[in-house]
Amino acid sequence: MDPFVFNQLASRMVFGAGAVRQVGVECAGLGVTRVMLVHDASATAPADDIAVQLGPTMVLRWHEVAQHVPVALADRARDAATAAGIDAVVCVGGGSSTGLAKAIALSHRVPIIAVPTTYAGSEQTTIYGLTGGRHKQTGRDAAVLPRVVVYDPELTVGLPPTVTGPSSFNALAHSVEALWAPGCNPVTTAIALEGVRAIHASLPTVMAHPSDVDARGRLLVGAALSGMALGATSAGLHHKICHVLGGMFDLVHADAHSVVLPHVLAFNAPALPAEMAGLAAALGVPVGEEAAALWDLAVASEVPTRLADLAGSGRSLQRDDLRAVAEAAAGEVTTNPRPVDTAAILGVLERAFDGHRPTVTTAARSAS
Repeated sequence: MDPFVFNQLASRMVFGAGAVRQVGVECAGLGVTRVMLVHDASATAPADDIAVQLGPTMVLRWHEVAQHVPVALADRARDAATAAGIDAVVCVGGGSSTGLAKAIALSHRVPIIAVPTTYAGSEQTTIYGLTGGRHKQTGRDAAVLPRVVVYDPELTVGLPPTVTGPSSFNALAHSVEALWAPGCNPVTTAIALEGVRAIHASLPTVMAHPSDVDARGRLLVGAALSGMALGATSAGLHHKICHVLGGMFDLVHADAHSVVLPHVLAFNAPALPAEMAGLAAALGVPVGEEAAALWDLAVASEVPTRLADLAGSGRSLQRDDLRAVAEAAAGEVTTNPRPVDTAAILGVLERAFDGHRPTVTTAARSAS
């Protein structure tokens, strides 16, 4: 076995139906006294409950969030945090709320207590992102890893299918790419494959029976494992493409994941025989059908499967836009299992734009 290093991140996880009622206790355990509560509009109700738990220790409540964390928004929130003299951030909601909390923790070096209401998984990573000038800049800093993550599957019961499905694919992408991303090792692979199993097994049940709390709990576990896998490895070709699409065209991050992932997987699969054998087993499909299985899951979950159907910045993405995306992504990718350049990425994007069921043979032939 090849030598490897695995850094286990220090974060406390509190999981269970009704766990949101423990947020105040968790804050007290950290000894914080001046809390900033960040939440998105969909998380107003649980945020109200948390505000009651916090009582006078909540000195600032912030509900302006946006995907990809625009720099201007982060600056406003940071200024408000400074004025309030905060010593902690509690964030409630999806990846955008977590992302803003990370931006504040990055500048103010205060702990985060995260309460996810979607399946983004970003609460398990040291990765942050800020967007300005149509470019999304990401980085890593231990300060942005939440000290406590409270997972309450009951908070996800009202999540619309149009959010549940893409959000789950966001998490799924973390696990799939972690199988070959820089930093991968036997520990991260075990975590990633279990994340794939949990998401693949529970997502169809959640989509068919949205009120099934047990299935949503399993999906949350899968999302957490996927976030851990990403946090212990690095973002590769798939994530770089999605970040460029988000930064340049303000596409919904989770939607981009569900569209792009099967096609990046089909492109890289020929160079990853051992990894694909493990992924095929986790998905319960024959070797060689991994990319198609993810596409089938996307169709069954009624999530986006064509870039042509996505819109951002007030307009739909056009085929003529793809070359600029490919050029930008090529400049971001430093390592990949197969040689990659602008032409190769353009081929992936064109197949994702058309949205046909991917095959490894087609991806390999068009990239050669």
